[in-house]
Amino acid sequence: MTSAIGSLVRAARMICLSGAVGILLGNHAIAGVIEIFHADSLGGPMSWLKKAFEAKHSGVTINLTPGTSRQLADRILAGEICDVFAPSSSPIADELVTKNAADWSVVFSANEMAVITAKGNPQGIHKIADLARPDVTFVRITGEKDLGTGRTIEFLKRAATLEGKPELAQKIIDAAGKQNSVPDTVRAVREGNANAGVVYYSAAVAAKSDLEIIRFPASVNLSDAIQNAAVVPHTAKNPMEATEFVRFILSAEGQGILLQTGQPPVVPAIRKGKIPPELTN
Repeated sequence: MTSAIGSLVRAARMICLSGAVGILLGNHAIAGVIEIFHADSLGGPMSWLKKAFEAKHSGVTINLTPGTSRQLADRILAGEICDVFAPSSSPIADELVTKNAADWSVVFSANEMAVITAKGNPQGIHKIADLARPDVTFVRITGEKDLGTGRTIEFLKRAATLEGKPELAQKIIDAAGKQNSVPDTVRAVREGNANAGVVYYSAAVAAKSDLEIIRFPASVNLSDAIQNAAVVPHTAKNPMEATEFVRFILSAEGQGILLQTGQPPVVPAIRKGKIPPELTN
């Protein structure tokens, strides 16, 4: 009798264990810390994605580290721990794959360049030519390794040409106040140290309670060239949790968050490399 009871107990334990494993895998139950490096322009979207993801996974903590895509990539290539890397450049994401620092990359959203002004737009800025007016103080991104620097210059040139005044672009560029990063540029306009600036649309949306946003046609706003990607580097300490976060970004809920935060999702996502099975759908 004792032996029979013992067998039943062991069988029950096996069934419970099997069920627990099934729940773990089927519902993607995860726990741990996810270290995310992301482009400055993704600050707003990532903060909302973090909040939504942590609400779904009570055992998870997400740490966000913003910066320029190039500098963050260099830190990962130097061996720094990073679970998810989200640059604002698909070529930089692909670089990690070609250098054997990651197995795959996924392009999940696009962005664009936009002009920001103080709340209410007191200077009446509506076009690029307005930035050349003597009563307007304009600031731009100038970081040496910041992709926003070149993108701002290209945006100004395209927009000025569209307005029929290509000669104004260089004048605006040369006269601009120097701000080193996207957050610095937003801060200068928000705090009244400048009348206008050019930043990523997502960065403008994140500060929309304090700023006005002036958008431009797709032919000039660089939306054709700015794509955000996600990578789980080989330096990831928690690759399973990191992959689950990328899966969340690609989900309907994640895409909804991206859309609301100025990041139109790329649908279907552009997948490259040895994509994990859970990211193929």
